[in-house]
Amino acid sequence: MSENITLHDYEKRILKALEGKKSLSFAKLQEETGLSKDSLEKASLWAKVKGVISIDEQIEEFFELTEEGKEYIKEGLPEKNLLKAIDLGNKSISELKNIVKKFDIGLVWAKKNNWVSIQKGQVELTTKGRKFLKEETPEEKNLLLIESNSINNLDKITLEILEKRKLIKRYFEKKREVYLTPLGKKLLPKLVIKEEIGQITPEILKEKSWKFSNIRHYDITTPAPKIIPGKKHYITQVIEYIRKIWTEMGFKEMTGPIVDISFWNFDSLYQPQDHPARDLADTFYMKIPQKGRLPDINLVEKVKTTHENGWDTGSRGWQYKWDPEFSKKCVLRTHTTSLSARTIARLKLEELPAKFFAVGRCFRNETLDWKHLAEFYQTEGIVVGEEVNFRQLQGYLKRFFSKMGFPKARFRPAYFPYTEMSMEVEVWHPVHKEWMELGGSGIFRPEVVKPLLGKDVPVLAWGLGFDRLIMDKYNIDDIRKIYLSDLKQLREAKIWLGV
Repeated sequence: MSENITLHDYEKRILKALEGKKSLSFAKLQEETGLSKDSLEKASLWAKVKGVISIDEQIEEFFELTEEGKEYIKEGLPEKNLLKAIDLGNKSISELKNIVKKFDIGLVWAKKNNWVSIQKGQVELTTKGRKFLKEETPEEKNLLLIESNSINNLDKITLEILEKRKLIKRYFEKKREVYLTPLGKKLLPKLVIKEEIGQITPEILKEKSWKFSNIRHYDITTPAPKIIPGKKHYITQVIEYIRKIWTEMGFKEMTGPIVDISFWNFDSLYQPQDHPARDLADTFYMKIPQKGRLPDINLVEKVKTTHENGWDTGSRGWQYKWDPEFSKKCVLRTHTTSLSARTIARLKLEELPAKFFAVGRCFRNETLDWKHLAEFYQTEGIVVGEEVNFRQLQGYLKRFFSKMGFPKARFRPAYFPYTEMSMEVEVWHPVHKEWMELGGSGIFRPEVVKPLLGKDVPVLAWGLGFDRLIMDKYNIDDIRKIYLSDLKQLREAKIWLGV
């Protein structure tokens, strides 16, 4: 470290106090410098960081008697007093209760040590009990040693027993010796202790005393302590940032239940009841509640007819018998698109055009591994209006991913049961130099929109996962770690600043 290092007045005092001495304890150093304990603590730590002193720390263990422990030294252990009372001929429990103070405690420990036996209300000494009647017990010996501060001969097992019985207290004391380093010794001859201004106050400015005083210099090269600020979990930060992106583009937020009925999660989205995705292999069906209540009967009838024969959407439907009971089954929502269906069903034609988004947790029966979980986050969006088109859909998604830190996005054709046209979204990863798939999108089919809204109006729709974005941003190699409350990971995680 440079000899041009800047030292605080308190740090100079510490060095001066150590001049010509091998070392000083903290207590002696406080006496020599005249500093308060808190000031000495801070100044010595900074001096250590600057390399001018070293601190040798040792933690010593001490014991002290509790009030009950002191009482037992004076009056004897209850179990020992019990042995003495029995030896004098008092053997019935009723007699001993009146004679022995804290009889219950004494009896418990006498039995635990196998010093007594009880037969028909009579307490008898065992061979081991007769031996300890005349000998000093380990507990008595250690209590006396602690009283006389002879802690070097204490028995660890007995100490644990005494501590458990709350006869002693254990405490630790940190002993610190402070030494000058070679750099500290080299700086000593040049040290001058003089009063300095460390902080400018209104009084100093008003009286202009700063003109005639020494102002302390600050060493900007000195290592600073690491500050870990209080912050939200990074998933919460990302969710709040995503909300900000959509609201800045004029979207309103959709909310709804995590546990929903199959009608909203599947049927309203024109997904047939025999579709593989509705099997137990992909969906979590609820045991309690097993079924829910269907919405307005007119809406249900439109969805039913659309599934069976297409209703008046221009489609032939799925050509099967739609089961309303199957539609009542409760599930953990498999996507946030159920919120889009609920929102469209509430919309009125005079409210168009309208834009909505959602950010929520979804659940699918996945095999757990480093990149798959049974739960994940998704951001959903819909734009409803007569004039909306596919190019606008691409524009919204490009804008979103650009704000998330991926300015290059591309789209490729895809198939989804409830959109036509459909496309998948990929973004270019600037570090890995590859395209990364992040979600699906498209325009809702008439079979979805017309039963819900009453009219076939274009609806742009998308559902995008962002767990992979979080993993990439925070260098997390296992998706399961995202949901851990690992304090080290949370403290070291950078604050999400967005773009």
